[in-house]
Parts: sequence; structure tokens; C-alpha cells
Amino acid sequence: MVLLDDGWTEEQAAGLLECLKLDGGIPDWNSKYLQRLKEWCVAHEKDWTTPDGQLEFVAEELCHTYERIGAALKRARTVQEAKEAVEPYVKLVQPPSASRGPRLPR
Repeated sequence: MVLLDDGWTEEQAAGLLECLKLDGGIPDWNSKYLQRLKEWCVAHEKDWTTPDGQLEFVAEELCHTYERIGAALKRARTVQEAKEAVEPYVKLVQPPSASRGPRLPR
């Protein structure tokens, strides 16, 4: 796994994967971040629909664009701590409807 190869622990990788729900296919992200993912993957000759391509993009973002979030994730020792560390990033990439909570029937 890309994250483990880059020195992240299994707990950090698991927390990130669980929060972002990266399991292949098109991530449930807002259009801005989907476009950034696609552009980054094209530039780096990666497949944006695979977990590896998605994780490489996220790792790049956490190491170079959102360094504070990446540093907090690196300090995490448990899956729960990792989830808490990446929550700000999750809020950035999730679609607008996901941040409002569940919709109630009308």
C-alpha cells in the first residue's frame, strides 16, 4: 500500500481509508477535489479510479498542501486518532450534501 511504503503506520492508513471511503471507483468527493484528483493522476500517470492512485494523491496533498493535517496524522497512534486527525481534510473533499447531515423526508 502506498501509505505504508511512505512511512505511514497501518493505523494511520486505516484511519485515512475509513474516513475517505477509498475502495476503488469514483470517490464521493466534491467536484473541485475530483477534478484535482484527475489532474494530478494524469500528470503522474496514475489511474484516478484506483485506491492506489487516490491514496497517492491524498498523500501528496497531506505532505505538501495540507501539511498541518498530515503532521497531525503522522502523530496518530490509533485508528481513532488518525480519523480525528484527517477530519478537516474529509470536510474539504466531501460533497456539500454530506456536510449537512442526513436529510429528513419532507
